[in-house]
Amino acid sequence: MKLAMMTTFVAFTAFQATAVWSADYKVQRTLQLSSSATDAWNMAGDFCDIDDWHPAIADCALKAKDGALHRILTTVEGGEFVEKRIAFEAGQSYTYSIVSSPLPIENYTATFSIESLNGSLISWIGHFSSDDPSMEAAIAGIYEAGLSAIESGLADK
Repeated sequence: MKLAMMTTFVAFTAFQATAVWSADYKVQRTLQLSSSATDAWNMAGDFCDIDDWHPAIADCALKAKDGALHRILTTVEGGEFVEKRIAFEAGQSYTYSIVSSPLPIENYTATFSIESLNGSLISWIGHFSSDDPSMEAAIAGIYEAGLSAIESGLADK
């Protein structure tokens, strides 16, 4: 009986320690452009075009798995992310989740959207959990680098 109580106490304590240190984050970045939403979508809206505009992504490959579209991203440093598209509105947005990544994050879901608003407004919003507080700034940096590259790419046209 004492062993069972001790095991329950240790398990409960471990759960509480994890719950205390894990945090939920929301990162949101937007970019207002004078370019049309159509031009912005044509440049950055395809689920696997990210390797054409994001400076950290060297390659993107698509794979259908269990009826869902997945992209396998390889970073310029050789890291690999597998992301599953979970919603799509042609010409407007897609929502995806991370299936696997080298980052210490869990339950990551994000939406990338482009809307007509005095040109176009691009929004990239992600939600995730992590035990590492630096992940909030890391994800923000990923979004900012991508949006900056889109802005530069559309300015060149």
